[in-house]
Amino acid sequence: MQKSITKIALAGSGNIAWHLANALKLQGYQITGIWSRNFSNARALAESCGSVACEEISDLGKSADLIIIAVADKAIEDVANAIRGFDGIVVHTAGSVSIDALKDFFKNCGVLYPLQTFSKGTPVNMREIPFFLESSSENVSQTIKQVALSLSDKVYQADSHQRILLHVAAVFAANYSNLMYTIGNEVIKSSGLPQEVLYPLILETARKAISGDPMKMQTGPARRNDTTTIEKHIEILASLPEYAELYRLLANLISKKYK
Repeated sequence: MQKSITKIALAGSGNIAWHLANALKLQGYQITGIWSRNFSNARALAESCGSVACEEISDLGKSADLIIIAVADKAIEDVANAIRGFDGIVVHTAGSVSIDALKDFFKNCGVLYPLQTFSKGTPVNMREIPFFLESSSENVSQTIKQVALSLSDKVYQADSHQRILLHVAAVFAANYSNLMYTIGNEVIKSSGLPQEVLYPLILETARKAISGDPMKMQTGPARRNDTTTIEKHIEILASLPEYAELYRLLANLISKKYK
């Protein structure tokens, strides 16, 4: 039976690592070490959570029960290979990376994926963030579930296939919607009006999206099949051809959905 986790080390010093390390510290876990390819970043994170920065990645496993790999997706297997031989539990935090990326290196491994956008210095309510878990065994599952529940009230099991679909959905819902906000800000600037005029609309759209079925909440010229307005909008975007093309594509998608 896997023992309870009390000591945790992290590989990575980016946005997710910052939030997890500090949240785990607040829950009483000892953060035994932080490693990052950029040592100064590792040292800064270590100082914030009462830990130590490791110059060598192999030092992460010296006293930890659990190592969390919170690095770019493409670097996960390289980090796993560098700490192979660690006999505790190793998890990664990626939505789009299979648990198989760890199974070749560790008997006890899993995934601890928090579904949220993180930025250093921007507080989040960790208890409201959904965590999605996958494990190499039932013992590991119960152990990392205890860790997840210490952070959040919303903990789910999700295999690698489910998780990549979840990640795709999250990219549409968050990353691409944020791009729309960016484009909206750029367009409004050309009018000479402040971007703040869009804020109530953004907030109300998000509120409606989470209070019911977004499909039923759709409004706008494409929803009404108002081709005259759509063409006017595309025409005024002539100096921004990439945005004009994107506008037409999105308008066509909406129109097809509501035929």
